Amino acid sequence: MVRDNLTLSSWLLLGGLMQGGACLLLGPLSLLPTAAILLYRFIDHLLMACHITPNRYMTGSIPIKRSAQYPRPDGTFGSEPAGESIVVFHLGARCHHPLGMLAPGMKELGESADKMSRNMRANPVKYGLLGTSHWLKTDSPAGNETMTVFYLRDYAALHQFAHDDIHMEGVRWWSRIAKDHPHLAIYHETYLVPRGQWENIYINGFPTGIADTWFPVQAADDNKEKNPEVVEKWVRPLVDARDGVLRSASKRLQLTRLEGREKEHDDIDRAVPTRPVSHSVPAYFSLSGSHSPFSPLLAYGQDSEMTTTVAPSPPPTPLPMDSMNKFSTPAPSRLGSMNRRFGGKRSRTGCRTCRARRVKCDETPGACRRCTSAGRVCDGYEVQRLPLMRDPWTKISPELRSGFQWVITSDESRCFSYFQHHTVPTFREMFDSSLWQHLVLQIGQSEPAVYHATVALSAIHQDAESRGMPLAANFPGRSQGPWLRFAQEQLGRAFQSLTRRRASSDPWLRNVTLLCCLLFVLSDLLQGDYDDAFTHLQSGLRILCELQAARELVAPTPRQELVEHCLVAAFAQLDMSTAHYGLGGPLLCIDSLPTQWQSQPTSAVAFANLEEARTAFNLVTSAGYRFMISGEEILLGDIKRNYATIQSTQLRVRSLASRFWRSFEPFYHNSYHLLNHKEQRSVELIHLQYLGLMVSLETIPLADNPAALAAVTPAIEKVVSLAESIMTRFPERPTISIDVGVLPPLYNGALVCQDYRVRWRAIKLLRAWPHREGPFDSNWILALAEEALRLDLLADPAVSLDRDTAPSPSDDDEFAPGRMLQDLNDRRSRIKQSLAKTREGLDDGGSPADYLGAVKCVSGWSCMRAFRARFPDC
Repeated sequence: MVRDNLTLSSWLLLGGLMQGGACLLLGPLSLLPTAAILLYRFIDHLLMACHITPNRYMTGSIPIKRSAQYPRPDGTFGSEPAGESIVVFHLGARCHHPLGMLAPGMKELGESADKMSRNMRANPVKYGLLGTSHWLKTDSPAGNETMTVFYLRDYAALHQFAHDDIHMEGVRWWSRIAKDHPHLAIYHETYLVPRGQWENIYINGFPTGIADTWFPVQAADDNKEKNPEVVEKWVRPLVDARDGVLRSASKRLQLTRLEGREKEHDDIDRAVPTRPVSHSVPAYFSLSGSHSPFSPLLAYGQDSEMTTTVAPSPPPTPLPMDSMNKFSTPAPSRLGSMNRRFGGKRSRTGCRTCRARRVKCDETPGACRRCTSAGRVCDGYEVQRLPLMRDPWTKISPELRSGFQWVITSDESRCFSYFQHHTVPTFREMFDSSLWQHLVLQIGQSEPAVYHATVALSAIHQDAESRGMPLAANFPGRSQGPWLRFAQEQLGRAFQSLTRRRASSDPWLRNVTLLCCLLFVLSDLLQGDYDDAFTHLQSGLRILCELQAARELVAPTPRQELVEHCLVAAFAQLDMSTAHYGLGGPLLCIDSLPTQWQSQPTSAVAFANLEEARTAFNLVTSAGYRFMISGEEILLGDIKRNYATIQSTQLRVRSLASRFWRSFEPFYHNSYHLLNHKEQRSVELIHLQYLGLMVSLETIPLADNPAALAAVTPAIEKVVSLAESIMTRFPERPTISIDVGVLPPLYNGALVCQDYRVRWRAIKLLRAWPHREGPFDSNWILALAEEALRLDLLADPAVSLDRDTAPSPSDDDEFAPGRMLQDLNDRRSRIKQSLAKTREGLDDGGSPADYLGAVKCVSGWSCMRAFRARFPDC
């Protein structure tokens, strides 16, 4: 501190003054001590420079590449870099006074800081202190600005220190003298560094920074009971960083996309020879040659004995140089290992153009020189990459190598192949459509925007299927895996491609935009982002309404189609389905348009084919859904006052449904055996949906009348039985579909029916087939149905969970109310535990809406409104 309070010129002037005074007193003899000291130092350093004597400045240094990593509680090291979060705290002071350290207040400031520092060092476990480093600022004329860097385990410990008596005493002192001492400056900086977000490397040096810290651990003694509050040993965090995941900065930070840029550094590191030196390590580390977990720095000294960095207690004061040398940890020599050629993984980074050309990319930021120098367009770098294929089932087809007019990467080719050979057939399982059979694949190979959107949907679909099609929930701050991050990047590329063409007058652009919009909707629904999905859907529907494209569905004309017919049909299907989600739809209202089918005579005329039957049933579905939504809204008010309106609308829908059935029944009985297996299932699904729709027409006005609802039980049981038959006869169960299948019909069986046995059968069907049908999620309907049945059973005085009572013949019956209640309680507990890892604040009294996460529009969903009307306390 004294040395750094004067500039170099001041010290030279002061030295010259002292030497001049000595010459006046002693004459020429005063030069002998100075000359002798300089001569000794010159000879000493010359001998070290010529390697005649050992270089004592290297004593205790570690002449290899090493990194400081967070040890486990037992003192061993894992295989994950930066395995825990740390806190870095900077505390500094500066004096702006000409007297420097003699300025007013400097002595008290130094004493207060020293007192707080001693207190923290004396209680490292309490305050989470790992180590400190002291620094002087050298860019000022005098080094009168000091800073101490503290490394701590967590912020809670630092916060505790900041509010303890010793620190608060210093704070009160500063508040008293700050106005009178404006020349004193203090500051601090706090950095909360999460796990995986910090890295370090040290080569040919002494422990410094986080390497000069001590971590509290417990001895690895299996025969001894551990007390987590007792620190038995303190270890250095240094480990060998010459191989494995610690070899480069990108690997230490787990940024795989940047690994290729550090290959030159890796080659240099491998070419640097090392020399054997003595060092010290924790004695309980293994000498395994494996690179996972991290290898601690091991070597043998002259006595071939291994020493240890374990200290019986943390060093309360800064270690002197001898102690630092004792606890330093250089690594051993690798006898002959540097002459072996190292093999490594091929770099998976590089710009999209170079990767598609399979050439080495120089990875220049922005645009690589290899592309620009050759006159090519560099297509940029991918931020996210997919994990390597490990299971044989993931590779479902050969790579796509032709048919595209732009650069595609291996990850995109992989996802597009999955889309073509798996996602598209999945969408065609329930009902066939030229949208998936032709349009999407054709446009996807000619329009980059559609291509990237299909790649994104494929990645999301593959991720959902690999996890068993769980409930799609949108929790804030949820962690996304590599598939979802890759999908988000692809969606961004699709949106950018559309944005670049928005000023184009190409009439085909309308189909491209609507198809991308549809793919965006499906991608959002698969992820549980209902708000974004419905926003995209409403935008597409407004475009179709402006074009009056819905007329092409019910009354085709010879005019040229503005939008592809199959694309309009897909939006119309989603428009009808989302009417139950509080969007004010359906917007297209195809049932209100004049149709050829409705203009025919009322006599029964069988449908000619499946497509004709499905088109007619879509009209019935549109009218039925409109009645359900309006009926539910009226029921929330006064049903008696609006009963006439409800009855007239109900009769209209019944008339339309009856007309449909008179045409469908002969087709069902006469043409069923002529259809193939897939078409037979489609016909059965239409039959199921018709029966379910008729049940809904009956139950909507009777929502508040349990006795009247009981009369509808046989009709509901018929629907559940048909659903069971379909799922048994047709075991192929698609995981995603735009079209409605079994979910709306099973909704009444699982929630509305008054018979517990029928409801339990419907719940079992929902459990057996997790999938999506447009906006309908089987997991969500299942969650509502299970919670509703559980609450009804709890409210039923005849149902008891008391197992101490005498056994009854119904104990072995799976439809016994007590057994069903026990199953529902157990399943609910498991779901709560799994969601607790993702969403905090779920309690036993929570609503099923909590399962969905941050969905703003959930309160307007018809199913949620009916559930809350039935169970207002949930």
